[in-house]
Amino acid sequence: MKALEIIDIVKWKVTKILPKNWGKKWLLIFFIGCWAIVFRAPILQGIGNFLIKEDTLKKSDAIFVLGGNIFDRSTHGVYLYEQGYAPTIHPMGEVVEKILLTTDDKKPDAVLSQYYMINELNTPAQDVAPIIKGTSTKEEAEAILNYAVENNYKRIIVVSDKFHLRRISSTFKTPFEEQGIEVLLSGAPNSSYREDYWWNYEAGLIMVNNEYVKLMYYLLKY
Repeated sequence: MKALEIIDIVKWKVTKILPKNWGKKWLLIFFIGCWAIVFRAPILQGIGNFLIKEDTLKKSDAIFVLGGNIFDRSTHGVYLYEQGYAPTIHPMGEVVEKILLTTDDKKPDAVLSQYYMINELNTPAQDVAPIIKGTSTKEEAEAILNYAVENNYKRIIVVSDKFHLRRISSTFKTPFEEQGIEVLLSGAPNSSYREDYWWNYEAGLIMVNNEYVKLMYYLLKY
């Protein structure tokens, strides 16, 4: 049975049960809710897809992997490196994960990512150069811009989570374009959830919720 047929049946049954003075307004709200339930998957997919803003990749001067989610972002960054998109890869971030603060090994994100790339993913050490700067997307963007200008880069690839891309697009694109540098964004698939069914996973729910909050914050502040 098709979704429209189901809704028609529900509508007929509801009009028989509810009092005649229930009101058209509340009846409309009820059926909007029914539509939202029936078509929740495409609606929720659209909410997630709005956050994904990837570019078509081209040969670039370097790949920059933003801090946070070291496993997924580093894995994707190395994959792009192995595909020949750039000769060097730069893990970013000076944040030390909280769990490491309880140990003697307080390595920041950039160094942990470097270790993973070289020792676990077998990336040549000479092609991995960490940049231990940035405690936020905004600070990382500024550090990458300075590094790109100093090294006369004309095109770079920036790697982050797929749902992170729209926010970093608004942060990266304009200041880099003003310096004549093209920024290409590439999203790392998350190993904790599927992006097309993010609402079925706790990690996906948290990620999408946080990104919309942060997106509004960045739009208002920057």
